[in-house]
Amino acid sequence: MTSHAEQRSAQRNISQEAIAATLEYGRKLHRTGRVFFTLLNKDVEEIPELQAYAGTTILVGRDGSIVTAYANKNSYSVIKKKSKRRSRA
Repeated sequence: MTSHAEQRSAQRNISQEAIAATLEYGRKLHRTGRVFFTLLNKDVEEIPELQAYAGTTILVGRDGSIVTAYANKNSYSVIKKKSKRRSRA
């Protein structure tokens, strides 16, 4: 986990348990050269203790380290619209 991810998860009140649950049970999307893990309501509806973590999104870099974490119930649909590859500027 990068220092940025540690700082942001602390600021956003995202626990290590939420991060672990998102990485284990969340949906994995490859977009813009990165990997996004998003925990949806559908993913946790049968596991009541994880329902509080629904909407958590983890961005993982190419080297496998956690880049950042945030909570947004609509993030999955936003991420799906992103380009699969990074565009060159």
